[in-house]
Amino acid sequence: MAEHKEYHIDKELKKLRRLENLTLWGLMGVAFLSPILIQQHVIVLWAILSPFFIGLLLHHYLYVPFFLFKGDYFTYFFLLFTLLLGIVFGCEAIVNILDAEYGARWSNYIPYESTLLSNFVIALLLMGMNVAVRLVFHSIKDKMLAHEADNKLMRYKMEFLQFQISPHFLMNTLNNIHVLVDTDDQKAKEAIVSLSRLLRHMLYESTPETTISFSRQMEVFRAYCNLNLLRYGDNVKLNITVPRDMPNVALPPLILIVFIENAFKHGIVYGEDTLISMNFWVEPGRFHFSITNSIFPEKPKSVKEGGLGIKNVTERLKLLYGDDYKLTMGENESRTEYAVQLELPIKM
Repeated sequence: MAEHKEYHIDKELKKLRRLENLTLWGLMGVAFLSPILIQQHVIVLWAILSPFFIGLLLHHYLYVPFFLFKGDYFTYFFLLFTLLLGIVFGCEAIVNILDAEYGARWSNYIPYESTLLSNFVIALLLMGMNVAVRLVFHSIKDKMLAHEADNKLMRYKMEFLQFQISPHFLMNTLNNIHVLVDTDDQKAKEAIVSLSRLLRHMLYESTPETTISFSRQMEVFRAYCNLNLLRYGDNVKLNITVPRDMPNVALPPLILIVFIENAFKHGIVYGEDTLISMNFWVEPGRFHFSITNSIFPEKPKSVKEGGLGIKNVTERLKLLYGDDYKLTMGENESRTEYAVQLELPIKM
């Protein structure tokens, strides 16, 4: 369903861009073709008016999207003023050349008196009309994107409530606890406590509107890791590095645990020694998390993702932080290790 809606909004945005371009080219087409009905020397008239149309194209496709819409107003108005002067003097230069070569005067083709001021005003009105058209379509685009963002946020909230620990993981954990009850009751008690902490965090503490302190999230991460170590045995070596002066920053729930889940899920082969390393640190205004796990190229890849999945997490990150986050994932050159690095903005 999510893929269908994303495709739908992309399709609608393409239609909007086509309509905007059609509006521009329609106006230019009318301006270019109408002289055919009222003028005999169409080519000469097109040559005289060519600076206006070239300027309009530059304004429409370069100046407005790359400067005006990005808030670089000084550069935009400087370039606009330069463009207007170029149009005015370009027209005068073309008329002078045609007059010198063919005796073609401006008054023979244009029904108004040609002066630098009049051409400047006409060019300014033309660019103003273009800005108005682009602002209308830009406003429509913003409303479409805002509506789609609201839809994504609603889907995210619904999926958030549906998120549970992987049923396969939960079943294996309960089976292991069942065995421990008869062999090592102390470990069984510890496993039950870890599982209860994890379930409490998932069901009661993790809501879309809240943030959770780093210390509390670390409790959950350790509980989750302990349950996985109980499941996979002594072949897994786990390293967790947290600076002693780590501030207790607030973070969204159920973001980092997805990467930890994937490290255990895809980085472990029974009977093989595996290393999983997690690092947490903070720089001014930024929270950093990295996790690496051993990988085995010969291990068959799982087709179905567990939990929220990487795709869902990246969508949530975009909803929460826009472009103000960094996420990199990939294998090293020797294909023996998979690494994830995440950087989030925080308030100190």
